[in-house]
Amino acid sequence: MKRSAGLFLAVLILSHATTTLLASGQVGIYAVVSKVVFEPNDNAPERIQIWGAFTLVDGGTGSGGKTLTPRRGYLYFSLPGTGSFGTNNHDQKEAALKEWADLKAIAGTGLAVAFGSLGYIGVFSDELISRPAGMPPYVLMSPGYGDSIQLQSKNPIRQESATPTAPDSYPLNTGLTRLSSTGNLAAIVSQLQQALKR
Repeated sequence: MKRSAGLFLAVLILSHATTTLLASGQVGIYAVVSKVVFEPNDNAPERIQIWGAFTLVDGGTGSGGKTLTPRRGYLYFSLPGTGSFGTNNHDQKEAALKEWADLKAIAGTGLAVAFGSLGYIGVFSDELISRPAGMPPYVLMSPGYGDSIQLQSKNPIRQESATPTAPDSYPLNTGLTRLSSTGNLAAIVSQLQQALKR
């Protein structure tokens, strides 16, 4: 009985440690999701619109998980493409669809989550939003393990008034992680919730 209790405690500690790690800059996007739209339909989605309040996270070495100013808008993604290093594309699509279902499930609940994988070339700052197109810094989006990295010169957070065209490939990572409204990310969670009310 003691061995079972010890094993349970070890699993609990490891799962908490993983959550803490993922919520401290190892992901690319923090979000409070207000709604999710699947395209062309809910039964066989190929693209997803994720509406809400978002910020991008700098996961670079020594960054301390710095974030951009949270803002309202939406993200527009398609399913990951074909892996270039012999990866199983079907598995990547299935993983993305599971994450999309999780995003739909939390939409409108006010919960904050972390997901996705992004990188940057250049200075990580709010200029990602306001600078002219084609000017650095550039956003690197990796749609899945083994897929080629997309280099783009625009912030993936789109204005609410923008027409959804040319979706980015979904930046598959390790699933969604819930962000606590207490602790070291409390201020970011509060800013996301406030941005959603504007």
